[in-house]
Amino acid sequence: MANETNKAVVALAVGVTLLVAGAGGFFAGARYSQGNVPESKALATVNGEKITEKQVADQLIKQHGSDTISRMIDQKLVEQEAKKKNITVTQADVDAEIKKIKGQFQSEEAFQSALQQAGYTMADLESDQKFRLHLTKLLEPTLDTSDATLKKYFDENQAQFDKREVNSRHILVATEDEAKAIKAQLDTGADFATLAKAKSTDPSAATNGGEMGFNARGKMVPEYDNVVFAQAKGTISAPFQTQYGWHVAQTIDIKGDAPDFAKQKAAVKDAYTQSQLSAKAQEYLDSLKKDAKITNTLETKTAK
Repeated sequence: MANETNKAVVALAVGVTLLVAGAGGFFAGARYSQGNVPESKALATVNGEKITEKQVADQLIKQHGSDTISRMIDQKLVEQEAKKKNITVTQADVDAEIKKIKGQFQSEEAFQSALQQAGYTMADLESDQKFRLHLTKLLEPTLDTSDATLKKYFDENQAQFDKREVNSRHILVATEDEAKAIKAQLDTGADFATLAKAKSTDPSAATNGGEMGFNARGKMVPEYDNVVFAQAKGTISAPFQTQYGWHVAQTIDIKGDAPDFAKQKAAVKDAYTQSQLSAKAQEYLDSLKKDAKITNTLETKTAK
């Protein structure tokens, strides 16, 4: 029943960049331009035959050069535009963003492991954060962050701001008719746990009586969350369907407060801003490119 996500990958993906990072940070220093790398320097040997630094550089350029150069052009355009508008991003700003990312991991070791799995170094992450912060400061003044707009976003995305945990139990069966029959028995006083042990097709119900324990929103499939988070403590739901079959669910207890716009306004503004920046970033970069003189020898034509 659980809708698990790889928290490490999600946290890093959120923190890394607003845009697709292409080849990430493979271009270590971008110092490997063709014809500028000693052919004789061996990075590896196979039965005495060299794999040279130039061979590796040429292969990397062939496989990833276009994406990486495109990424670097975007970064340069944003840096230049920020400079024109006297927008600065300090190392302290970058460090603060990385601290937020690290805060989504249980330990420094978990963060470093996720960084490694994503193919990133700390230098790559710092570079991406600096780019993201410049882009954010350039685009934020163009966004509508009025209370009316933020409230509309909150209303449409309440699940995103729901930090409660719900303890629930359910009885899972194959058909709607079976679920209706079970609901009728519960309505006339049948014991929930006893029915779950006898009727539920969820294997764990035989020992736990259908009880799921406390779960945050997003741990279960959305259809299930939408029912157990919406009803009051003690309420038994009408039959409803998920990908697993038909359920009758009871909300046993709820921990935490329901989403509240006034109390969560700062978080709503941040989430709304990030969603808008993600949507507008490429369009903005394209507009910068139209007004820039760009030469890219890895492309088949020169852009202006």
